[in-house]
Amino acid sequence: MMKFLDGVKVVEIGHILMAPYATQFLGDFGADVIKVESLDGDYYRQLGLGRKRGMTAQWMSVNRNKRSISLDLKDPEARETLNALLRDADIVVHNMRVKAIERLGLGYDAVKALNPKVVYCAAIGFGQDGPYADFPAFDDIIQAYSGLAAVNGVGSGKPTFLPLAIVDKVVALMLGQAMLAGLHRQRATGKGCYIETPMFEAAVTVVLNQHLNGHSYVPAEAGLGYKRVMSPHRQPAPTKDGYIVHGVYKFEHWRRFLTETGRQDVLDGPLMADQHAMANNIAGLYQIAAQEILPTRTTAEWRALFDELDIPSAPVLQMEDLENDPHLKAVGLFEEYDHPSQGRLRWMRAPFTVRDVETSADRHPPEIGEHSLEVLREVGLTDEQIEALHARGVIRDFSEQPDQATRKVG
Repeated sequence: MMKFLDGVKVVEIGHILMAPYATQFLGDFGADVIKVESLDGDYYRQLGLGRKRGMTAQWMSVNRNKRSISLDLKDPEARETLNALLRDADIVVHNMRVKAIERLGLGYDAVKALNPKVVYCAAIGFGQDGPYADFPAFDDIIQAYSGLAAVNGVGSGKPTFLPLAIVDKVVALMLGQAMLAGLHRQRATGKGCYIETPMFEAAVTVVLNQHLNGHSYVPAEAGLGYKRVMSPHRQPAPTKDGYIVHGVYKFEHWRRFLTETGRQDVLDGPLMADQHAMANNIAGLYQIAAQEILPTRTTAEWRALFDELDIPSAPVLQMEDLENDPHLKAVGLFEEYDHPSQGRLRWMRAPFTVRDVETSADRHPPEIGEHSLEVLREVGLTDEQIEALHARGVIRDFSEQPDQATRKVG
């Protein structure tokens, strides 16, 4: 953990991927992130591969550097216990549907009444001022709504999902920025705020940031779509023995590349008449490179030539290559550690390198309610009160045995 946010308390009422991924970064930066879970835990704990119930690899990948408290939020007494936690929070974040969070009495107005300085961040499917406000949303739905699936299918001719929950992750990064911006204002003014980060609007801004193109002007001066990145030939290109990705991008890059490969016919033709012609005919240039030029040499030969021409290039690595990649090994991206209940594990550290910042050991991803007793004591509950809540079955604590709730308070 990096101590950028030492002393900042974050309450995450999050599940699955989006809010948990965002708050993990805040935990990496040193915030005290308290994850509020139901008695059954975050549903993401059940998805993917796991050695033991409730601790899958998917879930652990976005929940380090947090403490877990497990409560029945429908119970008034447990809710009052959560209220004590909310009163002292700097940031409260959720990624539930707005009506669902409000039914729990945890909407912005309710939390603000408890804590006027709170930075309340809602990561939701659709902005609440539009007709889609109550629509359910998850990554595939938003890939479809936002045009991302359509744009990603340009090469194949049919809409195609990216094989990862890209919207959840990109929106999580935006959500993280929003939380930090709200925190900065809170520190400067003492005032809280509400920040809504909807998946649909966020994804559309990502897609159309490059592709609004001619529609940036009123009236429109051209169609949608940035030609270079929309070209179906802008793909890893086949070589004699594999594939290569090239960075032949600028006008001067194309001049060097075509000269060195003996394609004076293209260099002297209409596709390369000038910078403007190159930009307008980029799909044709990509096609010539991919189909006529690059298959004539090996990947290693092309990489050597591109280095000589000062043009970026890359091989196409498989997922299996990454753990043994020499650069990732050198920077120590993959780390092994001993989890108290899961044994020896591997994770990817936070992808930052810091200097002149205090650090401390990372917290392992917690069991359901692993820190319930600890957190409840911090908000002022006595052992007798905690035992009474346990007896009523509205809080859950896990210690050494991840498959059994304990009631050991002392």
